[in-house]
Amino acid sequence: MKFFFGNIYIILFLLLGGASFAQTKDSIGEQQPKKIADPKDHIVVDFSFDSYRNLPKDINQKPYSLGGNAYLMWDYPFGYGPFSFAIGAGFSTHDVHTNGRITYSIDGKYTSFVPITTKYSTNKFSCNYMEIPIELRIRTKGEKSFKLSLGGKVGYGYNIHTKYADVDGKIKVYRIKNVNPFRYGISFRIGYNKFNFQGYYALSELFKKGSGEPNMTQFSLGVGLLLY
Repeated sequence: MKFFFGNIYIILFLLLGGASFAQTKDSIGEQQPKKIADPKDHIVVDFSFDSYRNLPKDINQKPYSLGGNAYLMWDYPFGYGPFSFAIGAGFSTHDVHTNGRITYSIDGKYTSFVPITTKYSTNKFSCNYMEIPIELRIRTKGEKSFKLSLGGKVGYGYNIHTKYADVDGKIKVYRIKNVNPFRYGISFRIGYNKFNFQGYYALSELFKKGSGEPNMTQFSLGVGLLLY
């Protein structure tokens, strides 16, 4: 989570610094023409409950599986109407706690989960992605408005690892084999003013087809903030 909040601070610094520069330029130049509509909701921060569809038999998920997203978005209104198109860049983290330990076939070409039979305190599978989200946005008029966004995102995985802890200590394992490095899926958000309910459903499988637990897909549900 330290990594997650650190990236949020970087995005906030870059965007607010750019906004300050733009305001200075406008103040010393000629008066700028009024835009057709004001772009909004440039910084998006989400907090979510993460899970999988089609977990293997005997593998149970813990309720404290939490993740999140942080995006910098560019908003392009369509004329004077309530619609706009937005595209952005950022990252997401998808953390799921289960009772399943990742194991490999003898040749390393197949990845599976097996139940842990010994006592442990932490067993987490963490997938982090650099992502490009796109959204079709609808906003009612007014400074505080009702908002609905439908879209999707594509991403590339990095820093994919497991974290395990028991009475003997902690261990992290990186470079998990046979994970699909690319993911893509559909997303939505609905809310009022700066607060929204949001979700994501992956259309891509977690593991490469034929090289891991079949049909496992990620999904997330949570709350979001539109900060600027």
